[in-house]
Amino acid sequence: MIAKTISIIAFVVSVFAVKANAADTLVVIFDKQQFVQGDSIEMEVYTEPFRPDLPAQTLHLWIDNVKTGQRWKFRYPFIKGRYKFSVKISDSIPNGTYAFNFLLQKKFLAVKGKLKNAEEEDKAMNYVATTRNRAPIIDGVELGSDGSFKIDNLFYTDSVYFVFSPAQKSKANPFKISIETPIDSVFTPEASLTEFVTIGPDEITNAEAAEKGYVFSTADKNHTLLQEIVVKTKQVSKREKYENENVSGLFASDNARTIDFYENDDLKNYPDIYSYITANIAGITSYNDEQSGKTVLYWRNQNVNIYVDEFYDANFSPVSLSVQDIEMVKIYSPGSRMLDGFNGAVAIYTRRMSSRPGNRLSNYSFYVKGYTQKNAEWK
Repeated sequence: MIAKTISIIAFVVSVFAVKANAADTLVVIFDKQQFVQGDSIEMEVYTEPFRPDLPAQTLHLWIDNVKTGQRWKFRYPFIKGRYKFSVKISDSIPNGTYAFNFLLQKKFLAVKGKLKNAEEEDKAMNYVATTRNRAPIIDGVELGSDGSFKIDNLFYTDSVYFVFSPAQKSKANPFKISIETPIDSVFTPEASLTEFVTIGPDEITNAEAAEKGYVFSTADKNHTLLQEIVVKTKQVSKREKYENENVSGLFASDNARTIDFYENDDLKNYPDIYSYITANIAGITSYNDEQSGKTVLYWRNQNVNIYVDEFYDANFSPVSLSVQDIEMVKIYSPGSRMLDGFNGAVAIYTRRMSSRPGNRLSNYSFYVKGYTQKNAEWK
């Protein structure tokens, strides 16, 4: 088995701690438990007794709004029995009491899969792993007798785009692959703990929390109330918020034509995104390549490059992505400087595709969700 560690995390030193017994207990220590928007909640998790020889595991943090039940999920690499991290409270988080549920899972991030149409000569295959603003990693993985494979000990933040291909170079890619990421499956935690954090002046008692169904073990702590701070914010449109969070680098060009589908339902009247583009963007035409079986977009006799969530997809097919999943499209005319030259380009942004583990773009390409950044924003 060929395994590759993908290290795309920038480590930053934090200053607070969480104690844990990996067998049955987690004890969490915050710097304080009363916060306001804009604060960072800093934490460290470690085993008690501290065991730096523990194998790599995964620490999940599920934050629940106790009154509304809304949940936010974060996950972190738990290496050598400890991890330090922080979450910054954005202005969009309302005042209230929140349950911070810490769950320790034995498994570390890996991709398990199977080549469903493996032939006798298929003993291995190649893959390319691509993340934003990083050079792609090109490697290979051996196949079991039943076509199964595993890429172990993956370590990256955000999401990674995997493309699998035959070991022998070929214009066509006939592979039909299924994958799973075990840490996205239902699991029983090795250890768990709930702590309560207050944003603003609200408080909640443990008895009230129990009525809401919290069954994790809880460590009692004294809460220190802070003076309420009123935060004034400027209302940002849904499109602006989405662009601020998802559009980066060269894709943020002012020369792009942006079409968002928050309040525009026209896309749903078309069978696929190419049909919409050719009908609504002057100068772009489509061509069916009989040799490859692909539909290709052209603009001024130049091939239009396709990006999905800012990843270049040379094998993109318009039928591989439902129009229901498309959030926004950016159109860059020929002459615009993109990652691979000055050809015209179409950047397709999806409805949080990267947050859906193992989301299938084709029979051989997948997005896989990684770990949360060490200093993430809670929003």
